[in-house]
Amino acid sequence: MRISTQVFYQRNTESVMSQQTKLSQQNLHLSTQKRVITGADDPVAIATIQRLKQDISLGEQYIKNGEMAETSNSLEDTALSQVTNILQRVRELMVSAGNDTYNQENREAIAQELDNLRDELIGVANSKDGNSQYIFSGFQVDTQPFQENEFASIDYHGDSGSRDYKVGTGVFVGGNTPGSTIFTDIPEGNGTFVSSGNPLNGGSGVIDAASVIDSKASKGFLQEDYTIAISEATPGADPDYSVYGLKAGTVTGDAKITLQSVDVNNAGFAGFDPAKFDPAAASNGLDISFIANAGLIDVSIGGVIASPSFDPANTEAQTVSVNGFSFEIDGIPDLTDTYKINKYVEPTPYQEGQSIEFNGIKTELKGEVENLDSFTLRQSDTKDIFATIKDAIDTLRIPGEDSVARSQREMGLNMARHQIDNTMSSVSNVRTAVGARIRTIENQRESTLDFNLSSQKTLSNLEDLDMAAAISEFQQQMSLLEITQQTFVKMQGLSLFKLL
Repeated sequence: MRISTQVFYQRNTESVMSQQTKLSQQNLHLSTQKRVITGADDPVAIATIQRLKQDISLGEQYIKNGEMAETSNSLEDTALSQVTNILQRVRELMVSAGNDTYNQENREAIAQELDNLRDELIGVANSKDGNSQYIFSGFQVDTQPFQENEFASIDYHGDSGSRDYKVGTGVFVGGNTPGSTIFTDIPEGNGTFVSSGNPLNGGSGVIDAASVIDSKASKGFLQEDYTIAISEATPGADPDYSVYGLKAGTVTGDAKITLQSVDVNNAGFAGFDPAKFDPAAASNGLDISFIANAGLIDVSIGGVIASPSFDPANTEAQTVSVNGFSFEIDGIPDLTDTYKINKYVEPTPYQEGQSIEFNGIKTELKGEVENLDSFTLRQSDTKDIFATIKDAIDTLRIPGEDSVARSQREMGLNMARHQIDNTMSSVSNVRTAVGARIRTIENQRESTLDFNLSSQKTLSNLEDLDMAAAISEFQQQMSLLEITQQTFVKMQGLSLFKLL
């Protein structure tokens, strides 16, 4: 077999190049300290390594998300702490304002401090985070959530969204609470009824907040507004009280209707069939409806037209009367709106401080009352805390030191205190939720760190290089390269011409 010099040269070159390639690869593994760099290094391990790296990267992102969520919730908790302090001071002032020894000057000083506290509360409600984004605006982070309108009341311009952060597999944590939950959607009164006295009352009577004492008996009766009407069987007689309910039927208009007074001595009062007032009777209440009349609206009560006609062009609250009934209508009723009047308590002798119970509901009247005085138990709606403080300020500025003025201030401040208590309860609940979110973030962070640590250990076992063995193999490979190179040099020197 004849082997040419060219073949020897080619084979030695390939051997040197192969040894250099192996040495270069080993040098790359040493420099990166990784056993597996490409799939060719370990086809079985590479898939597991890639999955572990993805899991670790995802865990690191969860931790970053948790840090952002924790910062957001911490800022909210700080703001809510300020809100709590402000509301506590507001409540203290309202309690002290009920002192009968205070004069108008004292009450005005309290009103001015309440005004300042209201401004401070609005400022906290418009707090921003480090990115100049509003904390309590829901998703509308670049929109100031609470702004004063042309009527000097506060409107909410945010939304009900909550920015969620994913802090773990399937674990989402809220980063904020919309301002509507904290500041605007606050139940009025005691959450069931709002108690108030007619501003036109001539007596000094004060009504207490109503409470439900029999939930079974009250079922079906909590959707009515009630009026406790004071009347005299004959002029100068001891006062009686009776209880009427005003229940909405089909209502599409925006009018708020209140039964203000009942005059049992009115000549037309007896004209209404007493059975019509009995909710258990076939007629089931005295009907109230609305009829168009040449641009005005006539109010029909039990088939009798009240006077004067209601004027839709007049934006002020209007009073209409018929057969001893007097109603205040605030807003514009729709012609399809219907209401019913039911009588739940017949005229009963009034005694100061006595308990008044009906339909599983209980309230109390105290003070002196006069004929045609009335007190209302209205269904609780929602009201923003800024309006509540403004109402308290207006209540403190009711002039007069007589018993009537004092009773109006007492009832107004009582309802405001209930509203403040409801707001503080709402804030407390939100702070509890914020604390729970922060705890969830901390727990999830610890879980993610533990998982990442375990994954890193597994990844290290699969991927990391045994440096001692690798260095030894590198030195061995380098020796092989040197031997190959020396052999190549010697093979190049093989020639018959050198022997001549």
